[in-house]
Amino acid sequence: MAIQITKMIMHGILSAVLYIALPLILFEVISMMGLMTFTQEFKTTIIIIGIIGVVFSMLSHAFPKDTSANRLIAFGSIIYSGIYLFYLFGGFTPGVQLGNYSINVPPLQVLLGLQVIAWLLLGSSGLRALKYLIEAVELRKNKEYRVKKKFKLSKFFKVLGTILGLIIFGYLGSIVYSGMNLGFSFHPLSGFVRDPGVLPDPDFSDDTISTNITFDLNNQGLYAIYNAYVGVELRIQDSMNLSLLPIGLKIGGGGKTFETFHSFTNNINNSVTLVIGSTYMMELATTDATLELILSFNTVYASILINLNITVGDIPWSFTP
Repeated sequence: MAIQITKMIMHGILSAVLYIALPLILFEVISMMGLMTFTQEFKTTIIIIGIIGVVFSMLSHAFPKDTSANRLIAFGSIIYSGIYLFYLFGGFTPGVQLGNYSINVPPLQVLLGLQVIAWLLLGSSGLRALKYLIEAVELRKNKEYRVKKKFKLSKFFKVLGTILGLIIFGYLGSIVYSGMNLGFSFHPLSGFVRDPGVLPDPDFSDDTISTNITFDLNNQGLYAIYNAYVGVELRIQDSMNLSLLPIGLKIGGGGKTFETFHSFTNNINNSVTLVIGSTYMMELATTDATLELILSFNTVYASILINLNITVGDIPWSFTP
């Protein structure tokens, strides 16, 4: 059985481009655009598993197609490509909801959990790989397996894998379309309302201050948004006395879960109450500061886990009893 050296080299080069060069170039372009960040560890792992993928690809073309050895190696190569995609989309993060990808375009930060895509791609690879395993057995035993004597069993799994691949492609396209038709904005702070408590001024230690954070969500995509938790935090960005109100100190917060934002709807004037408790009221009463509002949005959209954070700074603070 002759080894097909030329085919091995050609497919090795092509696989090196697909498994290693193309992903790394894509990561670099996305990073330069400031859209996503990729850790060096993630890139190194891509290179390592990419090299293994190249080896598999070369081996799968070492023997003629009409041999069981070729079919067995092709089976392993397809399975490995599925594992490669599984890792690429964050499948190897058990117990962790979010995957490997974050979009960071100040003041916006988005974390994406793409495990459902990872599992679909792995399943599609598994179905397509069964075709080669069955063909290997057929060549070894010189016997053909059929489904109800109508069509070959190997072709059956090939068709199933192709159908699932098309479904995945359509699903990804629908996600991209829907994501491009989502709009999220919040209104400027309308003012703070003070609850003076029971202790007379100038004792502000039992006072609280609240305000409503109002936002609009325009969902013109194909999917509804369910059980979206919207949280708000108010932190110190700067102050006249950093020992009393240090930078980054959380002075208030709040949150609310919204049951449903239906598709093709514009949901306006949704509100979340933010409360500044009594803990730092004495400091806030005596110190001017600049505040920073962080609004977080956590939900599942089209089976994609989304954690979105918007930071708005330069909010002046001057306590007026």
